[in-house]
Order: sequence, then C-alpha cells, then structure tokens
Amino acid sequence: MDDRLPLPMTFRVMGPHERGRFAPDAWGHLLGLSGSGAINPAELEHIIERALIQIDGRIALEDLRGMLEGSGLEDTGGAGDNQTVH
Repeated sequence: MDDRLPLPMTFRVMGPHERGRFAPDAWGHLLGLSGSGAINPAELEHIIERALIQIDGRIALEDLRGMLEGSGLEDTGGAGDNQTVH
C-alpha cells in the first residue's frame, strides 16, 4: 500500500508588482510552455522566481529565452515556431 499523499496541484497567482515585470509576450510564452506540458507547475514557479531575480527591469521574451537557453526547455526553432498565449 502506498502511504504517500498525492502532491496538490498548484496554481501560480502573481501580484501586480510581479506581473508588471513580464512583457505580455514573455508571460504568454511561459503560459504556452506550461499549457503544452513542457514544464510542470514547480518548474514554472522556479522559472518565474529565477527571472525576477536575474533579470533587471522589464522581462522581455528575448530575456526569458536567453535565460532558458541550454536548459532544454526552450525551442530553438525559427521565429514563428513558438505559439504565445496572452
């Protein structure tokens, strides 16, 4: 018998001070990664926290992609290959 409790599903709700840091296309890209299953809720939380700490000012899509580069989470295809959700 498995006595472990299932992990609760988390839903990230950002405050206005955090949400304002992400450009709409960068935030849409994160939602797209999450919605496609490329990242799980814990990974999404980690990426958001990392971006807020490592990137000064407004977080643009290019900033986010640069941060994710090499992590295996970023699609390196052509410019129109990634769908963003706003």
